[in-house]
Amino acid sequence: GWLLMRSLETLKLRMTSQMKNARYLANFLVDHPKVEKVYYLGHLTEDDPQFSIYRKQCLAPGSMVSFDIVGGEEHAFRFLNSLKLIKLAVSLGGTESLAEHPATMTHSDIEPAAQQRMGITEKLIRISVGVENPEDLVMDVEQALKKV
Repeated sequence: GWLLMRSLETLKLRMTSQMKNARYLANFLVDHPKVEKVYYLGHLTEDDPQFSIYRKQCLAPGSMVSFDIVGGEEHAFRFLNSLKLIKLAVSLGGTESLAEHPATMTHSDIEPAAQQRMGITEKLIRISVGVENPEDLVMDVEQALKKV
């Protein structure tokens, strides 16, 4: 109980930092030539059918960023294996940034047709953004993308 109470004291600070870092990273990814599409709640526009759901359920866009990498699974794996600061893991919401390949990790037990309907493809990468320096996160993603 004491550890929980202690952690709650800094929860808002950590979540705010993670949200700002996610926005910084998502904005970098949007214009990168090796990224096909970025999935980030902070990029939804009012004409998107998901926008009203987002505004109804969320106060802010959070710290999750996903993107489709050009080149499919092979390039996704090469990218993930090239990360240095961001760790390869499937957890969410910690203070450290974590990356994963949903199709072969968190959602690997879902049949491929269902994965496709859910938008989980071989080129999808998910990053749970932590509290590190945002410029360090972008530098790590940038150097990993160069190896793809």
